[in-house]
Amino acid sequence: MIEASNLNISFGKKAVASNFSLKAGAGKRVAVIGGNGSGKTTIALFFAGVIPDFIKACVTGNFSCKGKIGLVMQNPSSQFLSLAVRDELPDSPKAWLNLSGLLDRNVFELSEGEKQKVNLAASILRKCSVLLLDEPLELLDPIEAKNFMKLINALKATTIIWFDKSDSFLGKGWRKVFLGSRQKAKMPVPVSHCRSTVVLNADFSVKNNGFFLGRAKIALHDGEKIALIGLNGSGKTTLLKTIAGAIKKKGTITASKQFSFAPQNPTSFFFGETVEADLPGSRNAELLGIRHLLGSNPAKLSKGQQKMASIAAIAPNSIALLDEPTTWLDEKNKANVCRFIANSSQPMIIATHDRRMLRYCDKIFLVKEGRLLPCSNTTANRFFQNGLNS
Repeated sequence: MIEASNLNISFGKKAVASNFSLKAGAGKRVAVIGGNGSGKTTIALFFAGVIPDFIKACVTGNFSCKGKIGLVMQNPSSQFLSLAVRDELPDSPKAWLNLSGLLDRNVFELSEGEKQKVNLAASILRKCSVLLLDEPLELLDPIEAKNFMKLINALKATTIIWFDKSDSFLGKGWRKVFLGSRQKAKMPVPVSHCRSTVVLNADFSVKNNGFFLGRAKIALHDGEKIALIGLNGSGKTTLLKTIAGAIKKKGTITASKQFSFAPQNPTSFFFGETVEADLPGSRNAELLGIRHLLGSNPAKLSKGQQKMASIAAIAPNSIALLDEPTTWLDEKNKANVCRFIANSSQPMIIATHDRRMLRYCDKIFLVKEGRLLPCSNTTANRFFQNGLNS
């Protein structure tokens, strides 16, 4: 069905994939596992024909595929050709795809997880015989991740090539191909820096593009870390953007420090020609272990590397607003981000689907049905147990 042998892909003098081989017959499942910058996305884009037809690269080796190929990309926004969800789908969606509430929405007003669902549904409805998935669970909440896996497991006749950083999500029947050595990383010990001084008082509601978030009341102390959890589309990102001043609200937000916002999707975050040009200094890059990226062009980095650089751009002595800070990161970089957060004395509000991140937060809030609710560890555990553990 699909076969590659001795595949080499390079951009100029930079080799991204070297001597890569893979073979999968009809209905087979293969997982390609590798860390940030190992070449997973590059290989996926080559299999889909994006490289070298639209993105120029030097490619050698052999490749063949019998059947239509579908691709669910790492960055779902880059796949859309229409504004309405309905127009992105080649056919009426089946009830089991659970898209009825999204059909008349603007694709660019969806949450990142909802965008990922639309792209998967489009590939299924096109009846692709080979489906390429580039880190498809990264943007999904625990419940949607579980639903996604049910959809994938139901596609018995479809050949599936899954590109990811970890094989923890895999069940039986998956063959694994590793890019480089397997990673193991020790997670840091939690440290509390919470002090008595209140640096942020927020009491507001917000309406935005048909979305409503009722009274959101937060008091953030200096050095305190607050976690926001909730389903895709519940309003976590909207809440962070409102606090940062990017969305109009009704109510008050007072802060004694400036805000720094690290977005969920870092692709359009950078303006300089190098990573260093967008950072307030090199200290955060050193703490995060990415000093070697300072001279790199952000546009040429992997998604995970871009994510690390966007966190390094957090200004010192600010209130850090982090939207899914461990998304797209391999185990080593996740540990580095958790260590950065655990050791930082900056106050932070962190939207996350990563269960392990809660260890480094002093308080947890659940965003649910238009409300912001204080959340106990028991409730948070119940939330994550409803779907896949992060």
